[in-house]
Amino acid sequence: MARADGEMKPNILTYLDYRLYLSDVFEHLKQKDPRFSYRAFGRMADSPSPNFLQFLKQRKLHLSQHSLDALAASLGFNAREKRYLETLVQFDHAKTHEEKDRYFRQVVSTREYGKFKQLQESQYRYLSHWYMPVIRELITSTAYSGDPAWIAERIVPQISVSKARKGVVLLEKLGLIRHDEETGRWEQNDRVVRTPSEVIAVAVVKYYRSIFALASDSMERFHHTQRDVRGVTVGVSAETYRRIKTRMESFWNEIMAMASEPQEVGRVYHVGLQVFPLSEDIKE
Repeated sequence: MARADGEMKPNILTYLDYRLYLSDVFEHLKQKDPRFSYRAFGRMADSPSPNFLQFLKQRKLHLSQHSLDALAASLGFNAREKRYLETLVQFDHAKTHEEKDRYFRQVVSTREYGKFKQLQESQYRYLSHWYMPVIRELITSTAYSGDPAWIAERIVPQISVSKARKGVVLLEKLGLIRHDEETGRWEQNDRVVRTPSEVIAVAVVKYYRSIFALASDSMERFHHTQRDVRGVTVGVSAETYRRIKTRMESFWNEIMAMASEPQEVGRVYHVGLQVFPLSEDIKE
């Protein structure tokens, strides 16, 4: 069985997508030897198919344990690299959010490149905790004295002082807030948290699950004058659905514009707009 030796071979420990990694390995081997073929790569995975890699890239095929073992041997993996590849495959193949979250945590704990790894862990923590955006809004208040306990006490439901303190540190690390030395106030930066789609997919699901739970709890936690939760189930055409989406987008932009106006924050709210199907497409 052929081995993929040589300098500058792609490092599996820096990838989040095993399909992309295998594609990059193929390109690396092709550059070293222009005669290297898809069939030869398939043989490295002990696959009789000359289209093995193409099918993987097109998601028409999943990497089996047999092929994984063969590739790990062909690529000269050590035990750590092989375990990492196995975790990437499990992450990719996971069916539920709970499974994806578990394997993603394993991936991040093993992944290489310190600063990059730390940034991804920070991005994940920001995107997956519902109270992080709340801290970012509260910290700009003129009433904030710099004591994280003030933030913790005002978040509903309350969080620990430790979480509030760590949240401030994380927000500053991600460049989402900054401390003005002249005024002594905290300010928001307009920076967007840019992170790989694999991280977003896991973290955002976790975030919205928490938000939907908070929305449900708000029915009993707050008087009806302090919240507005409404919904309707309707049957509409594809054209009407597109019109609803357009109106929602327009209204969303209005909300963002109003929230961007200079003002003293009196309270932090979550505003959500949802539309999702409750049936299959009748025409299919």
